[in-house]
Formats: sequence, structure tokens, C-alpha cells
Amino acid sequence: MNKLKEKMKSLETDYKLAKIMHKEEVKKATRMSERLKAMEKDLTLKEPLGQAKELLWANMIDSVNDIWPSI
Repeated sequence: MNKLKEKMKSLETDYKLAKIMHKEEVKKATRMSERLKAMEKDLTLKEPLGQAKELLWANMIDSVNDIWPSI
């Protein structure tokens, strides 16, 4: 009977450990997924190109504003 109780405790401990490890793996997978999304976003160059376009337009508008009074 004692052997069965010990076996049961051992199984419960293993189950709890597996549960904890599974939670950690899910967290790791979620973090990696978020990092992948961020990296994909950087690779598409949408953000850097958008910033470059804004800067270019701002420079063009400034140039036109500077020249406009002399026209």
C-alpha cells in the first residue's frame, strides 16, 4: 500500500513538473512569435520607408516654402 502511495506522489510530482514546463514552453513560444513579428515588420521596410518618405516630403515642402516668396 505504501508503495502505491509513493508511486502516486511521484506521478503527481511528475505531472506538476510537466505542467510547469509546458507553461514555460508556451511563454517562450509566445515571446518568439512576438519577436518574429517584429523582425518581419523590419524586413518589410514599411516603417523605415515611411519615415524616409515623411522626411523627403518635409524637405520638399520646406524648399517650396523657401522659394515661393521669390516667385
